Amino acid sequence: MNQRKKIGIGIAAIVVVIAAILVFMSTSVNSATKNGRILSNVFVDSVNVGGMSKEEAEDALEDYLDTVEEKKIELKADQKTKTIAVKDMGIDFREEKAVKEAYGVGREGNIVSRYFAVRKLKKEAHVVKLQASITEAQAEKILKNNEKALIVKTQNASLTRKNGKFKIIDEVEGKTIVYDKSVSTMQNAIADQWDKDNFAIKISVKKEEPKYKAEDLKDVTDVLGTYATSYGSSGYSRCRNVENGCSKINGTMLYPGETLSVYKKVSPFDAENGYYKAGSYSGGEVVQTYGGGICQVSTTLYNAVLRSELKVTERSNHSMVVNYVPLSADAAIAGTHKDFKFKNNTKTPIYIEGETSGGMIRFTIYGKETRAKNRTIEFESKTISVSSPGKDIETKDPTLAEGKRIVTQSAHTGYTAELWKVIYIDGKEKERIKVNSSHYNSSPQRVRVGTKKKEEEKKTTEEKDKNEQQGTTEQKTTEATTAATTATQSNKNDNDTEE
Repeated sequence: MNQRKKIGIGIAAIVVVIAAILVFMSTSVNSATKNGRILSNVFVDSVNVGGMSKEEAEDALEDYLDTVEEKKIELKADQKTKTIAVKDMGIDFREEKAVKEAYGVGREGNIVSRYFAVRKLKKEAHVVKLQASITEAQAEKILKNNEKALIVKTQNASLTRKNGKFKIIDEVEGKTIVYDKSVSTMQNAIADQWDKDNFAIKISVKKEEPKYKAEDLKDVTDVLGTYATSYGSSGYSRCRNVENGCSKINGTMLYPGETLSVYKKVSPFDAENGYYKAGSYSGGEVVQTYGGGICQVSTTLYNAVLRSELKVTERSNHSMVVNYVPLSADAAIAGTHKDFKFKNNTKTPIYIEGETSGGMIRFTIYGKETRAKNRTIEFESKTISVSSPGKDIETKDPTLAEGKRIVTQSAHTGYTAELWKVIYIDGKEKERIKVNSSHYNSSPQRVRVGTKKKEEEKKTTEEKDKNEQQGTTEQKTTEATTAATTATQSNKNDNDTEE
């Protein structure tokens, strides 16, 4: 037998052996996996999912996670600690992926790797790690929500004013969370180090010096600007709104470079925030809304800001004229589309005092006066054009006697106007600067006009008299037994009407 033939026979023998081995391996693997269940001795974390279907394994992991979510994670920042339940951390557990990986043991890869995976399970367990993760946004949210519990925040020195005197509140040296580093630490710890038990994560913090100290406030004593308007003739609800809004701005400190949004300061406009329903402008009409009258607060402050010569960054006039300031001297706020904002463009902090007394609202802005003593300013309103309200808008009312007219909203004349700042040096006019231009819409008078005929009116009157007579008889019948209840209800109605 020649050499070439011998080699051929040898190769054939090897192929046969390899084929036999592969058949054996395949048979063994198929035998182990044919029932469609996870192979024995496979775990996800500490949960034995061997012999389970994928659905059963998912149920088992769900029970396991119910226990895990009751565990606690401690956030530690120096000497302060905040403990949070896992269920409140917003951690994502990838159960489906873990079950898929567990099911794939002995089923994925080539026949050789699958065979050895099945064989290895007879000697030792295969543990699939249940991955846990937290997003960057969620980790940052957790830190911000618990910032007060983790650190003492740095506080600038501030002022309070009582009985006409200032009191300086000292600064507080505190710490700040290093967010980028702390978020990364949280993500890595939860993904790679956490064993699904109680766990602690160290949060990175650093010292933060207050920017403004008590000594920086000693010069905040000068009146930079003040202005007052009258609201005493307003109804009860509007008066309360003006007073409530004023109280929310009173005591505000604005440090150099900071901007105040009046809308953010006084909103939301609802009963829970102390507001009542009162008249406000909407679509050319006066409607009842929570916070009606709040624009008098922003307008009064606007005029104090102008006299302080602070930088106005956002201001809008009303849609129609108001009667408590000259044209173009108003500042409306409405939703998020109209706000009054101004910036402290001085080199020292300012303090805003708001007062309401005797039907007057006043804002006074304190700071350090740096303007020349021989320089004074005044503001002048200039009317550019006037537009008439137009014809009355009449609405027929079948409940009123024919020809009777009831005015439901008075007419508003429209204007275009400008506000000018006039600067005087030693009492002589030196310069004029246009502050703003404003356009106010006109709005016609709205009237209800009666259409009820006299016969209909007579019939209605007779029916009304009859009902009143019947009601009087019924009242006499029950008067003795319901006196206390009637008195209580009467008091309630008085409150409702007044409100």
